[in-house]
Amino acid sequence: MGATTTAAGIPDATAVPTQGAGSRTKLLSGLLQRHSILLLIVVLIIVFSVLAPDTFPTVANFQGLALQNSVATLLALSVLMVVVIGEFDLSVGYTLGLAAVLAAKLSSELGMSVGMTLLITIGVGTLVGLASGLLVARLKVVSLIATLGVGLAVSGITVGVSGGQTISMNIPPFFSDLVQTRILGVASAVWIVMAVAAVIYIALTRTPAGSKIYATGGSERVAEMVGIRVPLLKCVMFALAGATAALAGILQLGLAGAANPSFGANLLLPAFAAVFLGSTTVRPGIFNVVGTLLAVTLLAVGFSGLSLLGAPFWLQPVFNGGALIVGVILSKLVTSAHGQRSPQR
Repeated sequence: MGATTTAAGIPDATAVPTQGAGSRTKLLSGLLQRHSILLLIVVLIIVFSVLAPDTFPTVANFQGLALQNSVATLLALSVLMVVVIGEFDLSVGYTLGLAAVLAAKLSSELGMSVGMTLLITIGVGTLVGLASGLLVARLKVVSLIATLGVGLAVSGITVGVSGGQTISMNIPPFFSDLVQTRILGVASAVWIVMAVAAVIYIALTRTPAGSKIYATGGSERVAEMVGIRVPLLKCVMFALAGATAALAGILQLGLAGAANPSFGANLLLPAFAAVFLGSTTVRPGIFNVVGTLLAVTLLAVGFSGLSLLGAPFWLQPVFNGGALIVGVILSKLVTSAHGQRSPQR
């Protein structure tokens, strides 16, 4: 648009360049949207630091938060790997529980070497994920139903392996060392999670496979039309999600020093909440790794602060449930605004 002129044809110096102002407003709005969760984390840290200055803003508290949420973060990444292809996996929480019990059983009661225990445990998790993938990709079972069925079956197997009891005797120290060894002041479990997150991030954003994965999540029919082997890709992603959930179970064993057969499923809700909240930031409208990590941090900081202020324990599932609802609604709104498709299955 040209400059505004007076009746005499002289440019009006007082005219406001509305187009430039609109562009700046749009740019600012975009920046706020892409970094909304990070901004909210900063705000919460400031608020809780003021309200609980002796307990919240401490190095020990932040180190504890990072370690305690390493398992939840890994499970969220497991959920993300299936959501990006337009499906859901409700079995990963149960896979986590099975992996923890299986690793404890093999290493403590059967005396198996740590290396073989890790190999078998992650292999079993991979097979569980592959089973879900085959049901969804080959037999065309709706993913919510297929993975719920697989998850319930895995839950039963977990109880059978553990005998319905918590396994806590003779757990090799390797597992606690794997999780709690300090490297540059940060627990090794956090470094493991960051390494896994980095691999997933690079695979999704810097490789041809990542483009195919997002294409499949955007439109399965279009992906098939351009030659993408959608069934194979889905099976691979489900299998990798199962392997990641199994790794989370191994970290949980090291973190708790015991394997509870009922553990795992309770982490599924916050994992989904983190994935959907994460799709509203960094790359709005797209499920992404960095957004998921920020969302996990937001949930962790929020509940930690509330706990230190004396909030009752039952508030956590309420907090997580509310976060999931908000995340799904915001994800749907942002996805619609950016012309993308959310998982429907």
